[in-house]
Amino acid sequence: MKNVFIGFLLICICSAVRAHDHSIGLHGMVLFLVDERIYASHLPMPSGKHAVQFIFEAQLPTQYRAQLMPFLKANTLVTVRPETFSLNKLRSGYLTQFSGDIFIGHFERTGKIKYMDVTFQVQSILLNKPVSASQHNGQFYTLGLGNNTCLLVHKIGKSPSFDQIAKAQCDYHAGQTSELSSSINGPFTTFELTDFVNAETLYLETTDFK
Repeated sequence: MKNVFIGFLLICICSAVRAHDHSIGLHGMVLFLVDERIYASHLPMPSGKHAVQFIFEAQLPTQYRAQLMPFLKANTLVTVRPETFSLNKLRSGYLTQFSGDIFIGHFERTGKIKYMDVTFQVQSILLNKPVSASQHNGQFYTLGLGNNTCLLVHKIGKSPSFDQIAKAQCDYHAGQTSELSSSINGPFTTFELTDFVNAETLYLETTDFK
């Protein structure tokens, strides 16, 4: 009888913990390619459970990876509608894989489903920051990927803002990160800082931040 009570108590505790995890939801993502590596970026929002900028290298099953390469190399918009999960667990490293459906285009707009129930494994986390809408819109996270390549990720600020991810040539080593300020208060086409050249936008979203 005692063991039954303890088991029931543990179930109640686990249920209560889950109920208070307000990060549980459908956390859409965009996929992009850098140097033959596939990365996924959580689609952030200005506030609420989705107010997180989270980017990681993703490992996909070989057959899906090969078939997606032409789309990603052409910088076609590819998004993921994943299963419901805890973003907090993904951010903490407790959740290391999830499944989702891959869309060509934006899955919440006019995107067309391409593959269903694909498994994504988290290889390494590059960026894991909450959105702080109190700042201006001229700041960027810089993330070294190695091979003289960096990601420039706009640090989402007060509305109207934008989510922009670009790659550029740089002298950062893999894993080196910093934050830089730009005088441009909107999406850039040519990054003004001379340490970053040949910048190319991989993803840009403005609609969700008006």
